[in-house]
Amino acid sequence: MSGDPPRIQGVEVHTPTLPVEAGGSGALRGVPHRSLASAGVVVLGLAIVRDLVGWVPRSATAVGVVAGPAALLGYLVGAIPYRSLLGRRRRSDDPAPAAIAAGLATLLVATVAWDVAEAATPGAQYSSAVGAFSNQAVGAWVSVALWTGAAAVVGHLAPVWRGFRGGDGVAPAVALTFAYSPVVFAVAAGAFLAATAATGRPRLGLLACLPPAVTFAYAAWIADLPSGWGVTHGPELTLWLAVVAGALFAGNWRRRDEGASTRAG
Repeated sequence: MSGDPPRIQGVEVHTPTLPVEAGGSGALRGVPHRSLASAGVVVLGLAIVRDLVGWVPRSATAVGVVAGPAALLGYLVGAIPYRSLLGRRRRSDDPAPAAIAAGLATLLVATVAWDVAEAATPGAQYSSAVGAFSNQAVGAWVSVALWTGAAAVVGHLAPVWRGFRGGDGVAPAVALTFAYSPVVFAVAAGAFLAATAATGRPRLGLLACLPPAVTFAYAAWIADLPSGWGVTHGPELTLWLAVVAGALFAGNWRRRDEGASTRAG
């Protein structure tokens, strides 16, 4: 026998690696860190804000305090890159799942804002400052929900982590208008279909349906038309629709020459 000590032979260990994109991680295939981080921040924010319902104090000041974080949360929800998160994992370019997710998430964050602001409102007699002297003023909690939803539309159009270049804002705007102003939604849908049929370009149809929607909202306010299940026709709803329509118009004007497909974000 030799006096040499036994040698330990090296063993090579091969571990599979996932492809990593620029700015991304191998944790989830093709999903960048920023996408996962933004989704995580929003989910945590929704949980925290929703928990406020149990202990938020009832006062006019409390409504103002919760309104700001609710609007910020709405923006973050709208800014989630739904198409990146869903499309890459599904290996599909179909924009429908991302559009549906954006619409449902917008309704969720608006509902959370409604619940929290309603819990903070001292009583039903407290209305929004917009149109406070009108008999068509909405409750303070309704106002917070509307503007939280509007912030989600802006987030969808101009997400901060994509250099303020995002989707078209249509999915969250459609979901909000259908939920809060179904009559205006019907008018806008009719104008969109007519304009699209006339031009053959859905993007121009979108731009063309915005002025009739805002005009009808103003006329419904003046005529005091019933709102169905939605928000009362009045100054705040008209202002809200004008702001959302303006954001959609500004965000989609540069894309007016695009084809039939729209970017879902």
